Amino acid sequence: MGIPAEFANTLMAVLVISFAATTLDTATRIQRFILMELGDAVNISILKDRYMATIIAVIPAIVLAMWNIVDPSTGASTQAGWVLWPVFGASNQMLAALTLMVLSLYFWKQKKQVLPLAIPFGFISFATLSSLIIKAVSFMENNRLLFSIDVILIMLILWMLIEGLIILIHDRNKLVEL
Repeated sequence: MGIPAEFANTLMAVLVISFAATTLDTATRIQRFILMELGDAVNISILKDRYMATIIAVIPAIVLAMWNIVDPSTGASTQAGWVLWPVFGASNQMLAALTLMVLSLYFWKQKKQVLPLAIPFGFISFATLSSLIIKAVSFMENNRLLFSIDVILIMLILWMLIEGLIILIHDRNKLVEL
């Protein structure tokens, strides 16, 4: 294309850094909003303050980036974030399942076609829960950190599924009463 290699490398570095900075900013804001809503819901004043909520939201990222721990799999010292990588994918799939569940319930309440959302929701939920259980068994012996996080994620996905089921049953009972 006729662009000098040094300029192209610099431009790509700027684009990658800009993307990373925007992603970090967005993630921090979302965490802050969630913490502030949680503070409102359970009346914890420190979480209602946007500055304190931001600090609390950023601390885990700083710990994961700066804290070095021994990787139980390799025995080498590495950043904590890299040790958590095996369960990162499952947490992303949980967000996908949550999104599909919310959309399915919304469409259900609107009396619209639900199957195009409910089928992928069921598949992702099953696959994610199965993966988390399999990983928990493998982490139980040699990796207490990942085992603990895995168990927390299993409890969260089960909680999410139960909440969705409660809403579904509650709405179905309302329809029967009409």
